[in-house]
Amino acid sequence: MSKNIFTDSDKEAIKAAVAQLEQESSGELVLYYAKNSDSYEAAAWKFSGLVGAIYAICIMALSYLWLLPPNFTPIVISSTILFSIIATFTIAWFFPKVRLSVTSTAIINRRILTKARDMFLQEQVFNTKDRTGILIYISALEHKVLVIGDNGINAKIEKSDWEHIVALVTSGIKNKEMTLGITSAIDACKKLLLDNGFIIKPGDTNELHDSIRVEE
Repeated sequence: MSKNIFTDSDKEAIKAAVAQLEQESSGELVLYYAKNSDSYEAAAWKFSGLVGAIYAICIMALSYLWLLPPNFTPIVISSTILFSIIATFTIAWFFPKVRLSVTSTAIINRRILTKARDMFLQEQVFNTKDRTGILIYISALEHKVLVIGDNGINAKIEKSDWEHIVALVTSGIKNKEMTLGITSAIDACKKLLLDNGFIIKPGDTNELHDSIRVEE
């Protein structure tokens, strides 16, 4: 389960890194770990329909070549096609990675971006005094990471800067050191903020809580 991905010490290390960023800069950072960005339920129907169509084409080809066994009557053929559709739908329904494998990259990327934007709003990353919120969004099923900065930050920071943050998180995940990758990314965000003049101001308060959000 995703809620067990992070140990208590992992959560404390991430929380401490976020707190340090917010003590030294005027930024506010939210780390969100999602189990997926979409259920991709339509892909289960697509997968089962595709397998059923391929099976039917194979049956027709064998029939055309006079290679179809005599016991393959129309009833048997219909039953086996129906069984193949039901079986493959069941497999796709219970195994999300199967559904993901028959979903186009464009659709996957669109769903990830939509979910990340939804979390940006849900976690009120936009709701900071100087619009200096940052969302680091990790989508586990799709193996994707997105970083979204609010308007106040994006006015000064280039897209390539966020790509570097994404690379740090991704590298940590690939090396099975996800917490280290995340804390390194948070430290890099802090440096990015300070280098671009987002220093802490008198009266700044902690506007968003520092704990990682883990989707169950």
